[in-house]
Amino acid sequence: MTMLRFIPIFEEEEFIVACSEYEDIWKSESDSILEAIKDFTGLGLEESRIAVVVYEGVSFSGRGPNDIMKLRASYDKDVKKATLIHELSHRLLFRFKTESSEEEHKLLYLFLFDVWDHLYGIDYANRMVDIESGRTNIYKAAWDYALSMNQEKRQELLRDKLNLNSN
Repeated sequence: MTMLRFIPIFEEEEFIVACSEYEDIWKSESDSILEAIKDFTGLGLEESRIAVVVYEGVSFSGRGPNDIMKLRASYDKDVKKATLIHELSHRLLFRFKTESSEEEHKLLYLFLFDVWDHLYGIDYANRMVDIESGRTNIYKAAWDYALSMNQEKRQELLRDKLNLNSN
């Protein structure tokens, strides 16, 4: 089981409350989140502990294992869940090399939509895609790419890209 330690960037109420919200999500949903990620990727997180700074900035998975993850404080609870899963999924993919941020997101989005759908339903997954697609052109292009395929095709492509086929 991966342990996450949420740390507020400042000892101010907005960051302490946001940390508490992320902690509550992780305490109540970590097992189902990690299980869903593993179900759709065949992979588990390799890290046993991750430090997570909660601040007001762009969420970031870190540069590799043992680096600090950062999560935006001001998101609502639904977006906090989606972002936590998004950034953890990046950490899952640290062991695979990609050429660019767009390529990394294309790989990530081969399973992220299905994880969100499995955990929270299709409406939630579609809403989170809309939110992420509005953030950057890279996200929009990567989501368009991934969602141009059905789940079966995404899973097949993911297995190919990660060399997880048992042939």
